[in-house]
Amino acid sequence: MNDNIKMFEDIEGLLSGGRLTAAFSVLDNAIIAYPALRQFVGELERLRQGYGYMSGYALQGLPDPGLAESYAGIVEGVRTLVEAMARQMRLKDAPTLYFNTLRYELATPGDSVATLVDEYRNVSQKISLAALAENPAQAARQFSVQAEQLEKRVFNRVWTMYPLGGADEASLRDAIADKSLPGYFKSLIISAVLMGLMEQADERRMLLLMDAYASDDADVSVRALCALLVGMWLYRNRHMSARMRNRLAALKEMPGWVRDVRMATMQYVRSRDTERITRKFNEEVIPEMMKLRPEIEKLKDKPLDTEAMEENPEWAEILEKSGVADRLKELQELQEDGGDVMMATFSKLKTFSFFNDISNWFLPFHQSHTQIASDDIPEIATLISIMGNAPMFCDNDKYSVALSLSQIPPAQRDMMLRQIRMQTQQMDAVRMAAMDSGHVPQREELAANYVRNLYRFFKLFRRKGEFTDPFSSGLNIPAIPSLEQEFEDPDTLMVIAEFYFKRGYYSDALEVFRRLTAMSSPSASISQKMGYCEQSVGDISAALRHYEEAEMLDSSSRWTLRRLAWCHRMLGNWDKALDCYRRLAEDKPDDVSLALNIGLSLVKLHRYDEALQYLFKAEFYGSGSEKATRALAWCTLLGGDYERCVKYTATLLAGTTPRPNDYINAGHLSLLTGHPGEAVDHYVDAIKAMEGNVDSFLRRLADDKVTISAFGGVDPQLMAIVVDTSIAKSK
Repeated sequence: MNDNIKMFEDIEGLLSGGRLTAAFSVLDNAIIAYPALRQFVGELERLRQGYGYMSGYALQGLPDPGLAESYAGIVEGVRTLVEAMARQMRLKDAPTLYFNTLRYELATPGDSVATLVDEYRNVSQKISLAALAENPAQAARQFSVQAEQLEKRVFNRVWTMYPLGGADEASLRDAIADKSLPGYFKSLIISAVLMGLMEQADERRMLLLMDAYASDDADVSVRALCALLVGMWLYRNRHMSARMRNRLAALKEMPGWVRDVRMATMQYVRSRDTERITRKFNEEVIPEMMKLRPEIEKLKDKPLDTEAMEENPEWAEILEKSGVADRLKELQELQEDGGDVMMATFSKLKTFSFFNDISNWFLPFHQSHTQIASDDIPEIATLISIMGNAPMFCDNDKYSVALSLSQIPPAQRDMMLRQIRMQTQQMDAVRMAAMDSGHVPQREELAANYVRNLYRFFKLFRRKGEFTDPFSSGLNIPAIPSLEQEFEDPDTLMVIAEFYFKRGYYSDALEVFRRLTAMSSPSASISQKMGYCEQSVGDISAALRHYEEAEMLDSSSRWTLRRLAWCHRMLGNWDKALDCYRRLAEDKPDDVSLALNIGLSLVKLHRYDEALQYLFKAEFYGSGSEKATRALAWCTLLGGDYERCVKYTATLLAGTTPRPNDYINAGHLSLLTGHPGEAVDHYVDAIKAMEGNVDSFLRRLADDKVTISAFGGVDPQLMAIVVDTSIAKSK
């Protein structure tokens, strides 16, 4: 509910708590306070009366198998009424694009969807007859401009109309079924239905999308499915009427439904990676390429030419040495895996006035559009024609390129033409290979195209902040309750889970892994990954449980054992961490890291003599590593072996980069050995190394007073003087 009006804020809480009578009272007060809401009195009374009849029957104790459905229907009716009332309250002066457009449409009541579609149908027929005119090109352009204006009007009308129904709904259904109308117009209608659905729940819009999925036009069908999934995600917690459930059940009987839902879901899953890919491109690849430009241009006294790059082996050498080649290879692999690598390239090309109209963000690319048609320059016309068939670009990226062509010098246009031709040929080869293997990629390409159109709108439109962005938190389609059956397939869920896991979306991956474990046999690999997901989101206890499950299923995994040890350390289970490290050391007795971790675990267990044996071992095999030296200094300090501690502490302070803790421990050692003046000097160095953070220094000191038992023998007044003097001298 997109509503900022105070009086409606508590309604959802009342409905969730089953307090419908109180909700009706709030709505009564709203209607009394605001005359503009009086038109809703009849609907409110209908809902109140329905609730009264239902309650009276239920309270008689009579059996009512339809009680749950009736109750849910009334609750949903109240929610819908609240949204309609909130919409009416905002209609007068809400400054958003939606309400600005709605006010304009309401000011022209004669321009119904039905009349606008009829007018569009007539203009479309005139375009087809333009060839018979005295000046065919001029006539075609004139009618095309009229058609484009009507497309925007139809889009805006459908977008802002609520509720959808009557002659307007019938007109839209007829238009979608009309084979004489352009396919791009029908696809545009689908997007308008979706955008209206995102503003307010509307069952008729959902039903229209369900019916449009059955269209013979593949683009209309796929777009309708992608739009339907967004709507189902947004309103996944809302009651679905019997009519909707029956229509959805009919769709589930269609042969390609499950395949298409899974396919479209993967496009939304892949969209999660777009921001990361764009960031990598902008922050890693482009800056590195810019650094290389002077060096590359020394090889040829001419501007940067990417085609020449491929021909000159010296280019490859420069790219390899710089690391750019590896990043480009990674981006290529992401693209081959369905990643949207074009977002970074074309995000800067959305400033054309063409993109000020919301409908143009969803308009399928067609080279006859008057803003890109170019009969004057053959090269541009050829490039636009090739662009139309290039599957690697989504529609609004194609428009971005087409709109910018007139601003590009001829030489660069030629280079672009060669590159697009080459990429298109490569994509065609991939498509043919897929078809030979029995896979038809057309619907997958259409879905990817549409999802990218949606993504660009919600991320790049100049007034994007006025819209609810469904991509902001990710569309987790498998979590939609009414689509659970479509994802009762371990293979599909595994693909989704692995995608999320590989790219670091651990919360999403964890949710899918949980579903997998509920429908398949226990797996050490899945338990490991679930543990890592829990660890990554900060739930160490849950991570430990999953690692323990993995270890039970496969006790030979050293990786699992290391993770177990780490979790036990984080949770303070040092005896169990010690056991894990010792088991790991059985196969690698000379491993420096394991010796160090065993020693540190023993220190935490106050077994200092045993700890020293392992720490000496780590020092020996690690050739005097700083980690081992630091551990030895701490162990000998805790164990009271101050003579050895002096040696290790001096080594650390003489190093190139002593840490704040090294200075603090040195201060402890001086204080415990009767040299308070030296302690002050070391504490001052520690505070300075901590950038003057006295609070942090005091917290560390308080922790160490608990850990180091010998501090019990230090005179409290002396300790206070040392600390106070240290703080004063550090300023």
